Amino acid sequence: MDNKLTKIRRTFAAQLTAKHKLKLTIPNHDSSEATFELFLREMQQQLHKKLAKQNEQLLHESNGNSPLFIQKKQLQKDIEDFQLLEQRQDARAIQQLIERVEHMAMFNRKQDIGGIASSIQSSQLPNQPIVMSPIKLNSPLCSYRALCSELVERLNWPSEVFASEYDRCFCKTCYPLSMPNICQVNTGNKYPTIIPRNWMKFGLKVDGVQTKVHQIWDKWAVSYHGTVPSAALSMIKHRQICLPGDTLFDGTRLTIRLGHIPDQKAFFTSPTIRYAAQNHYATSIEFTSQIDKCVYTAKIVLRCRQMPDSFTVQGQTLNNSIQNDSDFCDLIPDDEIEWKTDKRGSVIFDGLCVHLKKVLTHENNFQQTTVHY
Repeated sequence: MDNKLTKIRRTFAAQLTAKHKLKLTIPNHDSSEATFELFLREMQQQLHKKLAKQNEQLLHESNGNSPLFIQKKQLQKDIEDFQLLEQRQDARAIQQLIERVEHMAMFNRKQDIGGIASSIQSSQLPNQPIVMSPIKLNSPLCSYRALCSELVERLNWPSEVFASEYDRCFCKTCYPLSMPNICQVNTGNKYPTIIPRNWMKFGLKVDGVQTKVHQIWDKWAVSYHGTVPSAALSMIKHRQICLPGDTLFDGTRLTIRLGHIPDQKAFFTSPTIRYAAQNHYATSIEFTSQIDKCVYTAKIVLRCRQMPDSFTVQGQTLNNSIQNDSDFCDLIPDDEIEWKTDKRGSVIFDGLCVHLKKVLTHENNFQQTTVHY
């Protein structure tokens, strides 16, 4: 693992150097450890100087959604992410960061960046640094992320439930079509993770003791549960799933939602967000953005970590597919698209996923219930 972290650390440093256009030369792969350490130290110093300069520029900026503010927030997160690799303490954060760095490296290779580096390296003498040309990476200025953040702020949830260091945007800009649709992060987990394309995931805090005891980040499967904002917050506060018949904190008794299968005292998830986000599960909400003054419909889906062998894999229980004679998801067959469990401690929530769709007017009529924000 130490060798892998060393490699990821170097790769991530090269990505940050290109992304933030630092005035640095990137050592080649066979440079000495001392050379790399000098490079990493200088990179961190330049990042901090750039952050200080942006903070100074933002002293007179009142718009929290301005491009400079978003750019500064991304830079700050990149610095914090690199520090996570240095400290090597948060296993969950490191695992997700490794996944992100490897995906970006794969994307860069597909863009022939590796070919550019090879051609430069071939003209260099051994152990000489390679001067990399500026690389066009994903822009840190993501308007979709800003819109989703505005919606989440409008929900007025307690800030204590969020873990912003695990936020991840999967829009077409931040997660291009050239990136994989499925990833298998851990060999101990037999269920692959299906990427929630065109969604924004906000990290949620989870219990550290529980994750260590059950090795959740290594062994538990990723799934999705569509719901409404009020129910999502209730589940997050309870720190576990609730089943029909349970009495909640506010004294209400949980019942089966209208239109769902009666007498099914179970909790349902799906390995694909496309199924979990169906209208039957995730009710649309509508809000008007103050950023661009447009009206959007949004859906809320909880991302889950689910204990293997604690659920039953079954077919879809909706009577209609997204399109006639087609599957809900082209990555998972309909007869394996739903997971059912009645074990309360077997599911935790580590992400709040948001999807936005622009509508033309306030007067649009929706077939599903619409809540205004």
